Amino acid sequence: MNRLYNTVLDRLTPLVTHALEISIVACLAVMSILVFGNVVLRYAFNSGIVLSEELSRLLFVWLVFLGAILASREHAHIGVDLLIKRLPAAGKRLCIALTALIMLGICVMLIWGSALQMRINFTNALPVSGLPYASLYAAGVVGGAGLLISILYNVLVALTRPQSNDELILISNSEDESLVEDAKISHVEDSKKDRS
Repeated sequence: MNRLYNTVLDRLTPLVTHALEISIVACLAVMSILVFGNVVLRYAFNSGIVLSEELSRLLFVWLVFLGAILASREHAHIGVDLLIKRLPAAGKRLCIALTALIMLGICVMLIWGSALQMRINFTNALPVSGLPYASLYAAGVVGGAGLLISILYNVLVALTRPQSNDELILISNSEDESLVEDAKISHVEDSKKDRS
């Protein structure tokens, strides 16, 4: 059963990730076309797309929440790993479980708050498009649910499958830290060349 469960998750995860990537690209493309088209129309023809600003804002909110789900799935969120790096594997697993509980609680609050706002604002419409305000708050529900599923999946993989010590750090290093590491490596290589 466990093997079947892992196989299903392993096959489903790339499909969901790809669907998220396509959705994010579509949001970004439509936003770019709307904003660029509106700027050109405004300056060249003294007119514009009335729907542009409102729809771009709505798409941006959806883009942020979908991007957060994708970043969670790919461990791309930046975090502080100063303590985690020094812990043994069991300590890393304990930290994964504790932080997952905190994040799951926040996801539940996000889903609950967004669902409440959807219900309150369902009869209110956006001024230009006439779409219900609920379409704006639906991004919070979808984002919270997607993050919740992604966090559960990441924790399931980290706690049930064999992992190396580095794989148990479920965050991304900042770009500055990788630049410092590259500089250290270059400095060591330069020192070795100077000695020879």
